[in-house]
Amino acid sequence: MRIGLFTDSYRPAQNGVVVVVDVTRRELEKMGHEVYVFAPSANLLNQVAEVDQADDHLIHFPTIRGAGFKEGQLSVFFPAKLLDKVRKLKIDVLHFFTAGQMALFCCYAARKTNAVLIGQHCTDTYEYSDSYRLLKIGYAAMGALMPLAVQMTTEQKLGLATLYTFAGHDHDEGWGRRLVAGTLALWYQACDATIAVSRKSASQLTDIAKRYHTKMNLVTIPTGVNPPPQVTAKQIEQFRQANGISSDDEVIIYYGRLGQEKNLKLLIPMIEQVIKERPQARLVFAGDWEYRATLEKLALASPARDRITFTGRYRRDEIGILNAISKIYAFPSLTDTQGLVVSEAAYGGLPIVLCDPLAPACFEANGNGLVATDDPADFADKVIRLLSDPELYHRFSRRSIKLASELTETNQTKKLVKVYRQALRRERHHAD
Repeated sequence: MRIGLFTDSYRPAQNGVVVVVDVTRRELEKMGHEVYVFAPSANLLNQVAEVDQADDHLIHFPTIRGAGFKEGQLSVFFPAKLLDKVRKLKIDVLHFFTAGQMALFCCYAARKTNAVLIGQHCTDTYEYSDSYRLLKIGYAAMGALMPLAVQMTTEQKLGLATLYTFAGHDHDEGWGRRLVAGTLALWYQACDATIAVSRKSASQLTDIAKRYHTKMNLVTIPTGVNPPPQVTAKQIEQFRQANGISSDDEVIIYYGRLGQEKNLKLLIPMIEQVIKERPQARLVFAGDWEYRATLEKLALASPARDRITFTGRYRRDEIGILNAISKIYAFPSLTDTQGLVVSEAAYGGLPIVLCDPLAPACFEANGNGLVATDDPADFADKVIRLLSDPELYHRFSRRSIKLASELTETNQTKKLVKVYRQALRRERHHAD
């Protein structure tokens, strides 16, 4: 198959969407498919990373950086010209990963060609609309263009118009959330299949489809994660020394993007409670992003400031180090659609404590981790319970490794290819 992967977020941005796109491309190419990635570049001059410059299967667009937030990327392109490119490449499958400009274009392109349309719900824009105000403005603009891209009934067009009003809706939600939900319903209805990446994602999309009287062909396929690269004892010790972490420390770690929407501030009062019973406990934040400065201020003002460490941005080949220095992976996020970092932590045999059990595929409540409420005291209780019970800890650790080993990149991409083929067969059947 000739497959086009479309994303509104790509290198130099570092986030889960970029990881998912790269994993999908790599695995599809291993299986013999021809894959093109359509993605934003680094800036308006259309400059790209050196590693990408010789890649003739990577089609970049000039980009306005910082659109809406630190790593926001607003692509600048002409739809007619891009459509011509898609036609010349004879793309069989249009697969978008972000509910933004690329989704809008893919819906438009699918109407103009015989390509199959696949949408993947990678980011919880419904929840994120509370954290990023400009997201609402973006959806307002894209909603106005929706009738040009998506085939809609008169009733749906009227329904779309009512999303722009501030009253007359039964569901208890703000205007921005309602606009995002209604737009998602129309986008995913236009798809031959919609990939939900978790139980949480599937539940949310099912609810949205029901509320906005649309139908979605939903398939749940979590993104696969391969084991992090092996690391040496020397690398682990050097990392500990560089960051002031003792081998006796009981490290509760969060690694990933330090974003406001991740609910990370909960972990600071959590560690204040934990060290009262486990004085060797240490909270480690590994990663970077715009919320890091706020977290550092909160940590500095905390009575547990000497037991909180920020190690900064890390590479994927350092994840094995982060797992090796740690006892527990803490994941307080309530907005993630799948939380790939949980799978990476599970490969390291780390038990998980989290607030949202439906997002990560690599999690079983009371199997490889514990579910805490959105409360520092309860989160601390769960951490203390694991640190105080060696038998429970080791049982959870073994289960983490087992769950992670079942969700490999190859296994999950094979499921995606099956969805592609089924959609292509349906498309050809209708054409006949």
